[in-house]
Amino acid sequence: MHATMLELKSDREIVITRTFAAPRLVVFDALTKPDYVKRWYGLKILTMTVCEIDLRVGGRWRYVLRAPDGSEHGFTGEYREIVPPERIVCTENYEALMPGHEILVTVTLDEQDGKTTLTSRIIYQSQADRDGHLQSGMEHGMRETYERLAELLSTLL
Repeated sequence: MHATMLELKSDREIVITRTFAAPRLVVFDALTKPDYVKRWYGLKILTMTVCEIDLRVGGRWRYVLRAPDGSEHGFTGEYREIVPPERIVCTENYEALMPGHEILVTVTLDEQDGKTTLTSRIIYQSQADRDGHLQSGMEHGMRETYERLAELLSTLL
């Protein structure tokens, strides 16, 4: 069994769940502060060249990851709801895709006994978008990314 669980909830929805050995305020900070995000987001072989976070409703975020071959992969979105340290709702776009493939991500953080369960609910525009994301290797990347987040959190306690 993996530490990070992925469930297909409907033809347009995925739910990812992971429990971290850290209080939710520390997890929230790791998700929202550029100095921390740069240290865990993406695969280990990638380099984050841009990490911009304007953490307010209506604010935008943008991450750019550079692969070893020099190609760059940008992700952008807008914050729709922020309830520190328990909830973040934002959009996400992979910049290489044409418009119309935006996803809606709702992250909730629930703390119990000093551990935080992160639940990420992703809603896609279509089943084709969901399936394309899954077929892109997203699950492997998500698992490695959350392992990296767990490693960072252990250094922040």
